[in-house]
Amino acid sequence: MRKLGAAVVASSLCVLTSCMANPGPPPIEDKPAAESTQTETPTPEKEKEDGVERETVAIGVDPLRGGLNPHLVANNSELVSQIAELVLPSAFHGEHMDSDVLASAEEVEPPKGVAQRVVYKIASPAQWSDGTPISGSDFHYLWTQMTSNPGVVDPAGYFAIEDISTSSAGRVVVVDFKQRVSDWHRLFAHLLPSHLLQDTEFTAALADGIPASAGRYAVEAVDRGRGVITLNRNDRFWGAGPALVDVVQLRTVRDTSQAVNMLRSGQVGFVDFTPEQTSLESLSLLSNVNAGTVTRNRQLRLHFSAREGALPEQSQRRALASLIETDQVARLAAGRASELRPGQNPVNEEVDLTPLRERAGRKPLRIAADPTHPEAVAAASTIVDVLETQAISAEVVSERTQTIAGEMLPEAEVDAVVAWENANVSPESLASLYMCENDDVRASDISGFCPAEAEDMRGDILSGRITPDAALEKVRKLNSDEVLYVPLMDEVRIHALGRGILGPGQRIEDWDAGLITAPMWRKDEK
Repeated sequence: MRKLGAAVVASSLCVLTSCMANPGPPPIEDKPAAESTQTETPTPEKEKEDGVERETVAIGVDPLRGGLNPHLVANNSELVSQIAELVLPSAFHGEHMDSDVLASAEEVEPPKGVAQRVVYKIASPAQWSDGTPISGSDFHYLWTQMTSNPGVVDPAGYFAIEDISTSSAGRVVVVDFKQRVSDWHRLFAHLLPSHLLQDTEFTAALADGIPASAGRYAVEAVDRGRGVITLNRNDRFWGAGPALVDVVQLRTVRDTSQAVNMLRSGQVGFVDFTPEQTSLESLSLLSNVNAGTVTRNRQLRLHFSAREGALPEQSQRRALASLIETDQVARLAAGRASELRPGQNPVNEEVDLTPLRERAGRKPLRIAADPTHPEAVAAASTIVDVLETQAISAEVVSERTQTIAGEMLPEAEVDAVVAWENANVSPESLASLYMCENDDVRASDISGFCPAEAEDMRGDILSGRITPDAALEKVRKLNSDEVLYVPLMDEVRIHALGRGILGPGQRIEDWDAGLITAPMWRKDEK
């Protein structure tokens, strides 16, 4: 059976301009990520390097629950996507070419037999923080990894590529497509340092850090014991708008009480974290703290597996979906009733449960969730409890996302998966929902369902023959008919601005972009 992909990701936009930075000498050696068993929260202070004080600011963030590779569904989080935007180079940010990375990028007349050709010319000074030039090898590496690994985000555009060739010492990159991709600007975001990762398994790449930067900041250390990620200004960044502050410390905020205490004491100047029931009320009592909520295009979903041996019949999936009250699951998964946006169940009528009971009678239903994502685990547990109240045998399977996507789903060892996915409307994300596997390649599918018109639909979406809005309607119609997933809740976040950082503005709304505005921050000495 061919399979249907289901993973959505979004790129953030951050264009900053200022003076030029002169690249310094390449580093003598890589510094390993710090390891510690300490649990205390450090007090903000100016770090020193060679006896010189370095201007440091600190903010509070959610815990880093996985690795830092933004191309893996397993790492889908606000923190990872924002770090990637600061550290990793992208060909484009939305529709805007990054002129620090590229000298030009244009579609040219393709030769016979090629559907589309795009030529990228990499800017001559563009380099990784170890002095290695950014090159076509980095483009080629990302392409091959995105088309050969399970559990990656938005692979459809990369599967449309036929070949990548380079010239001029790797600075000219020619990308040939076997089918047209109208929004090719979205490809090659967050390039990775291929020269340091080519001998590392992609799913383990960036598990504990990012070994080289080509952005305004570099990941200096990931100290999971202390809950601190240290970003140092990349002094080898060659482009416009280098970072103004030397060090940004990202300190783990595990709950509202900790966020309040850290803001009150001045240990952090800004927090961006997952809300609890009393978060806004508690923050409102702090003088000189401005707090609010932001909603991101990320959604917790329950995906059904339509593979043989799982839930291949639409009647089974529809019956399971009919038992889910998204309001209830969202509350119990998030542990709150405030700042909550439940999803809309595609099934809102009573359904005959007989097909589901018969399937569960043969073997218990198995709902998988990654143990590093607490909301996903809580949602899976709630769904299992709901099934048990209906005398339908079910159990939670706690396993890492890469194992679920690469092993358990293909072997029909689980019947459904609860996971966070990016949910913005773009041709690549919508076309990826129509990604069907062949026998040699395993795409980032979850449902394993492949409609008869999948190839044509994918081509129409990628080429622009169908607009994103029209494609979204088709996706919704497909889900309504086949019941492939249930949206459980949208991501809502808390932003709170305290003392210590001069940034994009004084209003909390000015900080909606969050961490990606860090290059313009300065320390407020008041």
